[in-house]
Amino acid sequence: MKINDVELPVRPNIGLLTQPISLIGLPVVVAPMWTRGGLPLGVQLIAPPWREDICLRAAWALEQAGIARSPVAASAA
Repeated sequence: MKINDVELPVRPNIGLLTQPISLIGLPVVVAPMWTRGGLPLGVQLIAPPWREDICLRAAWALEQAGIARSPVAASAA
């Protein structure tokens, strides 16, 4: 994995950008999206404490708009 032109081993650094959010207890959901070239992209939606409803509502809105979709739906598109 390369971040800012620095090679990092994947296994010990996989949670580098996600674990701090979990550590402080904020609700988060990842919306699966796809680039025009078909590459997968996960977008994290983060809400204030105890507001899981905001994350889920935002993810649902992205899905309804056709922006976020599951891998099965993406491969069929």
